[in-house]
Amino acid sequence: MTEDDNPIDAFGSAEEGVEPLKPYMDPTLFDTIDKQAQIDLLTPVFDAITLAGVDYDLKAQDSATGKRYTLLKDEEVIDVFVMDMNLTDNILDAIEQNKED
Repeated sequence: MTEDDNPIDAFGSAEEGVEPLKPYMDPTLFDTIDKQAQIDLLTPVFDAITLAGVDYDLKAQDSATGKRYTLLKDEEVIDVFVMDMNLTDNILDAIEQNKED
């Protein structure tokens, strides 16, 4: 994907905009990680999941301290993450490590 490409196209349509990301955004963190920063963190994750194949899925669950993100492969839990500035790297690393297994 190049800078000219619209990353939303990988998991949504132009009409939907960032709608597909809304369930994954953590508004409790908007003071520290604003909406655009969360979009920037989540977009490469969904691009990687799309490229990795239908085996992978990312689920978001609300918790008392914010959202938790569960990375699954074939319905098996690979790892659980929290929204922070390392979210993209942590999930991409988990996908890469799981490919090697």
